[in-house]
Amino acid sequence: MGDNRQLDARFPVANQAFAQLVYVNGASGATLIKTAELANINGVIEQIEIEISAATDGSLTATVAIASDQDASLFSEASLADATTHLKQALSKGGTTDADFNPALVDGNLTLTGTIDKDPSTNGVTIDVIIFYR
Repeated sequence: MGDNRQLDARFPVANQAFAQLVYVNGASGATLIKTAELANINGVIEQIEIEISAATDGSLTATVAIASDQDASLFSEASLADATTHLKQALSKGGTTDADFNPALVDGNLTLTGTIDKDPSTNGVTIDVIIFYR
């Protein structure tokens, strides 16, 4: 993964992964919320992949949000199911009417915030987020 846009027109898209968010058995209160940062992102975010591992009881949901250096909300979605990889796109074949979020111009750092709705139980839960940008 990484930013290969400088090579030539064959690499118009870059991607970066946030550090994995890890929630352990017994999480409650403030430990249900985790954050990670990406530094020096420059481009337009067009796609986000969110992978949430399976919780022991299989009914956990998460809220994932991405904000700019200035705390502007670039993406936020609640009720994301565990044991699923969620693909979110700024534009789709149907146009902007069924897009998951607006394309976001970024020149700086990003903060990822993940919040789970309850204790993940025995095996814990992880959230992995990758952004794709031009």
